[in-house]
Amino acid sequence: MAAKRLAQILCALFLFAFLPAQDEARTLAALDKAFTPPPKGKATLDEKTAALAATAGLDSAKLAAALLDAWLAVAAQLAEADGEREAVAKDYSALEAESEANGRTLPMDKHKRFGELKQQLGPLRTRCDDLQALLTKVGSRIGELRRRDSALWLLQRAVGNKKLPLPAKLAAAKALGGAAAEIGEELAAALTRTRETDDQVVLLDALGQAGRAAQAWASPALALLASKEEVVAERAALALSKLAVADAVQPMIQLLARIDGQTRIRVGGALEVLTGQQFGTNLASWQAWWQAESAGFVASGKVGTGTRSKPKGSDKYYFGIPQDQSHSILYVIDCSGSMQAKVKLPGTEGETTRIEASKAELVRALEKLKPEQKFAILWYNHEPHFWEPKLQLATKETVARAQAFVKTLKSESSTNIYESLERGFGLVGRGARDRYYGMQLDTIFLMTDGSPTRNDGQLDSTDKILAGVRAWNPLQRVTIHCIAMGKDLNEQFLRQLAEENGGEFKQF
Repeated sequence: MAAKRLAQILCALFLFAFLPAQDEARTLAALDKAFTPPPKGKATLDEKTAALAATAGLDSAKLAAALLDAWLAVAAQLAEADGEREAVAKDYSALEAESEANGRTLPMDKHKRFGELKQQLGPLRTRCDDLQALLTKVGSRIGELRRRDSALWLLQRAVGNKKLPLPAKLAAAKALGGAAAEIGEELAAALTRTRETDDQVVLLDALGQAGRAAQAWASPALALLASKEEVVAERAALALSKLAVADAVQPMIQLLARIDGQTRIRVGGALEVLTGQQFGTNLASWQAWWQAESAGFVASGKVGTGTRSKPKGSDKYYFGIPQDQSHSILYVIDCSGSMQAKVKLPGTEGETTRIEASKAELVRALEKLKPEQKFAILWYNHEPHFWEPKLQLATKETVARAQAFVKTLKSESSTNIYESLERGFGLVGRGARDRYYGMQLDTIFLMTDGSPTRNDGQLDSTDKILAGVRAWNPLQRVTIHCIAMGKDLNEQFLRQLAEENGGEFKQF
């Protein structure tokens, strides 16, 4: 009887161990099949989403590998779809420009082609949106992995992979940060060992996401505050503020002394979070405070409990937002038909139209730029248009040309914010495998007076615009300020867009 009972127990234990493994194998096989790229892969978007959802509750190194393969497959499809949409949009824009130049008329064959292209734009945008949403879901699923074997696989196979795009590595960073209690020693060792900027950024972000739980492994982050790569030093400062490491205060003040622009603002904000003081980018104030209060601060127990203050500017502002600490600025200006509505700005006499008020403010702001700053102007209605296709130095002659152009702007049609921001990031050559931290552009001012629309005139999804910006700006190294003109617009969306990208929101 005892032998029979023992056999039953062993059988139950075998089934308990075998069946979950068998279930995982089936789930991973289904995931692999669903995400097999065309032409072999035939799964629909819904089938891919269902296969991904079926992995809920699973966590293993094998799943990490399968999810990363799925991410790469979707990213490739998205790049292809984006390329197709861009080509159609380019042909459409060229025909529209020809039509406007000829009094809104085209030869019959071109008129037909123009109509065909317009019909293609909506479905192509929808496909790109759907693929981007799926890519985000796969990335989020990677970020949910917590087991030691999963995290170590990502640390060894994903983070050190030179061919892997940075956004995929950032998804892995969320998993590494969540598993820091299990792999903290290995995480710190990898950060000490690697010399690749991408990997340093990812590992620092992982430590930052772990927060105080990763304090014991902060030494490599402290060392990287001295990195010559500005983005690495910045990410080290941001991580250390979240880890609440008191030893980071003095080297962060030293870092503040050798950087400028938006990086200086972000490091100043990290110091404020770390110390509870609100000196922003004022180096002299930080140095004086640390000399007088350092001993008491370390013993206070208030490390890492502060909040960021808003940057203080001079008269060199645009719609009340400082622009003098930016190296390169893109002004994105709404020229839709609703900009003919009346508005009265603070400090001005009487009412004027929104378009005239925004033009006057931009002319004034351009005058305040320093010669070493760069800028570009993108005006948009149902389509985005650049004044010049490249960033320009703010010389006296260039500013005068830009001001003269701004005064000619007129308002008509709808409010295509998505493609305007997409085109803005494309201004500096952002692509699927670009180094997102080496952006030439550091600040975008988005001005609008209405709810966003697509280029086919239909209302756009603000959630999809936010998702697009997260994909184009994954490290939030481009600050986006939002200016709302009027009351009949989506204030919550604009506030969120500014908040997620380190900017300010103003409404007039």
